[in-house]
Amino acid sequence: MLQVEIAITTLEDALQAQSGGADSIEISYDLSVGGLTPSLDLVRRIRDALSIQVHAIVRPHARDFIYTPAEIDTILADTSALAQTGIDGIVFGAHQPDRRLDIDLIKQVAAAASPLPVTLHRALDECLEPEAGLEALRGIVPRVLTSGPAATAWEGREGLKRWVETVGNDFHFVAAGSLRLEFLEEYAAFVRAPAYHFGSAARTNGIVDSEKVRQIRSLLNGLPVPE
Repeated sequence: MLQVEIAITTLEDALQAQSGGADSIEISYDLSVGGLTPSLDLVRRIRDALSIQVHAIVRPHARDFIYTPAEIDTILADTSALAQTGIDGIVFGAHQPDRRLDIDLIKQVAAAASPLPVTLHRALDECLEPEAGLEALRGIVPRVLTSGPAATAWEGREGLKRWVETVGNDFHFVAAGSLRLEFLEEYAAFVRAPAYHFGSAARTNGIVDSEKVRQIRSLLNGLPVPE
């Protein structure tokens, strides 16, 4: 079965996502800027309330994906603390000043998160030489949240399809980036990713709507699971 993930910022969002049939959630603070590190208290309360998989973003600011030494200290401390809450994974990405992925820092975060897996988030979509970055993270980061090499899922569909075909045995790809119900079936049949991540498409008036999650779940249930 294709997997459904919902971006959430509150306990209510999380409960609605689970009620609608989501397989996982991604917790962050302030989705308007792409999501920042959530509070430990919120993460603990959500983890205690849910039975589905829970991932949490580690991202201290929204200006870019480049971090100072002090911010890196915060990132590693937050990762270690979140890893102790019983969640299922950490979501992280970083750039070097030249906009290539910061492989060394991502490896440090993976070590701090261990034994939890790290999901490489959409910093990949905005970096230079994304294929080289993926190659460098083979065996380090098992899960990749991405729109492909573009700003939105639809624009990046050909690139993501290529990644799924060429390195899909090494990474569990989660398609993301302004996914919409009106093109979801066509999109999913084309890219053939195993999982799909939703933000506003799963919401009504800014709050996760369990009925919309059910619609997403129902639509994806009708599609074949990639081999």
